[in-house]
Amino acid sequence: MSLMRQLRDEHDQIRRRLNEWDDLLVELESGVGTFAALRLKEEAQWVRLEVMPHLDAEEAVIFPLLSERAPEASVTLRRLSDDHIQLRELIAQLTELAWKRQLGAASNSQAQELLKTFRWRLLDHLAREDGALFPLLLQNLTTDEDAQLLQRWQEQIVSATSQPVPNLQSPVPSPTLADLNGHIHAWLDEWLLRHLEALTALDLEVAKHLWRKFADALIAHAQVEDSVALPVYERLGNFPEGGQPSLFDAEHKGIERMLRSLAQRLESLSPNDPSLRRRIVVNLDRYMLFRHLIEHHTLREQNIFYPLLDEKVEADEKERIKEALQNAMPSEFARWKVTANFSLRRARKHKEVSSDEVSGSVDARTSRH
Repeated sequence: MSLMRQLRDEHDQIRRRLNEWDDLLVELESGVGTFAALRLKEEAQWVRLEVMPHLDAEEAVIFPLLSERAPEASVTLRRLSDDHIQLRELIAQLTELAWKRQLGAASNSQAQELLKTFRWRLLDHLAREDGALFPLLLQNLTTDEDAQLLQRWQEQIVSATSQPVPNLQSPVPSPTLADLNGHIHAWLDEWLLRHLEALTALDLEVAKHLWRKFADALIAHAQVEDSVALPVYERLGNFPEGGQPSLFDAEHKGIERMLRSLAQRLESLSPNDPSLRRRIVVNLDRYMLFRHLIEHHTLREQNIFYPLLDEKVEADEKERIKEALQNAMPSEFARWKVTANFSLRRARKHKEVSSDEVSGSVDARTSRH
């Protein structure tokens, strides 16, 4: 294995993953994808954990050596560095938008546009590197140097992908009701996804445990909304289209019916059943329908129900609703919420740093000319 081969392989892997975005873009455009928001978050995580370290390794290992060995390529290397600055800015935007989309605070069209922009920019950058970096490396590296740089590259990737442990004692701003509800539904999404992972792996014991965790939390959350938040909402009056209290109540009842139906089907599964895999596959469409119902209900809450409460309800009443919503969730939720807030704050911080880097890059180029 050589550094050039490693670099080429990583470029090819990135291109293959980006090509897989076509169906996600279709789901976002059509609005029918039941897991589009979750997949968007997974792709943003892949970009952060795979693409970002690749960019960092190029700047730490390749660019300094070529700047020294091939001064005639300085304009090319500067262009590639500027590409990295723009890509980091887009990565920070994608990280934040993916989180907002799951919370119902960003639209499918916004996600689709950003994914298209990022993919086009990254593919264009990879093509530029293929045409510039490979010839430069071939001309300026000995075999021994190639082996040394490959080792440094691999060490850099390992270092860049090591995730820091968030400080759980760091202050987290008091969320709005819409923020809190979005966090709750994102947590519920995560546990439903874990259940499906275990179910499709035919691990019924784990799948049933995860389902009970998910179902108990969802029921407790809906009960608090019905008993605490909905009566306050009903007093507001003048509801917008799609925001009538009866709609939220009807959706809760529909979700509970599907929850019971899925629970019954799950309990009927046996690890000794020779047709277990087939029975699980046949039931997957019901999970998709269930997830679709929850997503539409969540978006209605995030766009109408909780924003109206945040806007029109007195502070002490909002705090009472917040406390009830949080108390209904299991202890794992509080730890998860802090970690999620940490990741989002880190993405925003990186966005600020990237903006400063852009300004610095412009200033540096201006001073050179």
